[in-house]
Amino acid sequence: MSVLLSMLMAASILDVSFDAATKAYNEDNYAEAVTVLEQLVAYGVVEPEVFYNLGNAYYRSGRLAHAIANYERALQLNPRLEGAQENLDASIRQTERGLSRPQPPDWEQSLLFWHDNIRRETSLRLAVLAWCLLWALLAIRQVRRFPYLRRSALALGLLAAIFSTSWWVKSSPQQLAVAAHRGVPVRYGVSDTETVRFELYEGDRVVIDRRHKGWARVETAGGERGWTRDEYLVFVGPPYERPSYQGTEAGPQNASTDPRLEGVLPQKDAS
Repeated sequence: MSVLLSMLMAASILDVSFDAATKAYNEDNYAEAVTVLEQLVAYGVVEPEVFYNLGNAYYRSGRLAHAIANYERALQLNPRLEGAQENLDASIRQTERGLSRPQPPDWEQSLLFWHDNIRRETSLRLAVLAWCLLWALLAIRQVRRFPYLRRSALALGLLAAIFSTSWWVKSSPQQLAVAAHRGVPVRYGVSDTETVRFELYEGDRVVIDRRHKGWARVETAGGERGWTRDEYLVFVGPPYERPSYQGTEAGPQNASTDPRLEGVLPQKDAS
């Protein structure tokens, strides 16, 4: 009973907060919409629609890096979420350099080239189905022999392994972060006295391969690597951290030109 009550209370909080954020957004009070939606994330609400709406609110607040990070979160949870990819692309075009997202390892691109647009849950269901069919086929083989039974079992075993790998990769995605300021120094080591190796610009996406006492080691799409302070980045996650640095306050110059970023937030049941 207590678990059911907790679930009902959580659903009620989500509805009220979502409605409050939508009302604030429609009244052009984007800062309030950001505050309400960030509170939902802090409470542990992990829904692609929440991140998508948070991205829209951040975009309208002029915080381009935070918008990009939240569109990435939404797509991480639901690669087919309507509008999220378009808004992400539009946001990237408005960054100073328009850099692409760092690519996953070569083996992942070769083996899992097909899974970008499917959800983690779909990969899991396909993996479970393939394993169940494999074990059923092996059980049948103990009773009766059929032509091509061994080949079918091998094919199912391969599919089961591939779908399981897809689920594992989606459960442990690349740790992305977005530079939240123009001219973020990336150094050779974890000290402000270290030489600056290169700089990131607001909206640049990087892969995080290590974090150490307030520093993060980043790698760009071009393969450049170095250390920068956590406070200059918005981490995509998971885990979904609340940003400590708010970046610039001035919005993109042509923010109003993209109709996908205007108007009412999508409903909670958006697909």
